[in-house]
Amino acid sequence: MEKDLLEQVYMEYMKPVYLYLFSLCHSHETAEDLTQETFLRALCSLEQTERILPWLLRVAKNLYIDVWRRERASRMQQERELTDEEEEILEQLIKKEQNRRLYGTILCLSDREREAVVLYYFAGFSQEEIGRQMEIGHGNVRVILHRAKRKLKEMLKESDGKRHGGSDTKRRV
Repeated sequence: MEKDLLEQVYMEYMKPVYLYLFSLCHSHETAEDLTQETFLRALCSLEQTERILPWLLRVAKNLYIDVWRRERASRMQQERELTDEEEEILEQLIKKEQNRRLYGTILCLSDREREAVVLYYFAGFSQEEIGRQMEIGHGNVRVILHRAKRKLKEMLKESDGKRHGGSDTKRRV
């Protein structure tokens, strides 16, 4: 394509191509970029034809569709990331609420039961280490932990029943 012809085509059709693209994307910057890209593609592949504007508008529309698809894919990815973040935040809130309830219930245990539970489940002590710490036998530690777990289950079950209008839900402790 001759330089003069390309310049003539650009001067004659730049404005309608730009306006067409702007009507599609509603963005001056995007319309300008796509207009330039349209004429760049025209430079590379335009053959002599009498119907230049329809061809240019088809190229422009195809370029716009490519940009729109990329932006849509990017938006969808961002939405998925936001959804994942929202789910993570919700899970953290639920876990925090469960931990708060469990901690409040542990505080209702007797001093010995509370100490054994905290040492076993939160400090990671073995039953033998708890026995040495509390100055009691290994067998007594097992009995205290067993009774404390049973009490915690019952108390959590009761609090769930009160919160959910008497529903019978089970919790694992």
